Amino acid sequence: MILLAFIMISFVIGFVGVNHIGLMLSLMYMFSYLLAGVLAPIWNVNTPYFASFMLSVTLTVLNLLAASYLLNIMVLADPAEINSSFMYNTSLSLLATFAVVKIMEKRRGETHA
Repeated sequence: MILLAFIMISFVIGFVGVNHIGLMLSLMYMFSYLLAGVLAPIWNVNTPYFASFMLSVTLTVLNLLAASYLLNIMVLADPAEINSSFMYNTSLSLLATFAVVKIMEKRRGETHA
């Protein structure tokens, strides 16, 4: 399901004609972490914030490793870059999770999360 969502958003970005690689990567980046924040409370109702946090940390580690080893970008040499990427990524995912949890509570009429 997630792979199909990425294929769909990549198709839409290509169809619109975004030729700037930085903009395309930023859109895919935001989409992936927002999707993680949306899917975490749907898949794990008991602990949605922890699931979102762990999913965003896992995605961040995979992104850093891919940038370092596949693309040969030295992102692991700068601790400030690693810290900021963890902070931005988890913040984006947790904000999306907060919004989804509040929507789910409103639909159910509960306030326990």
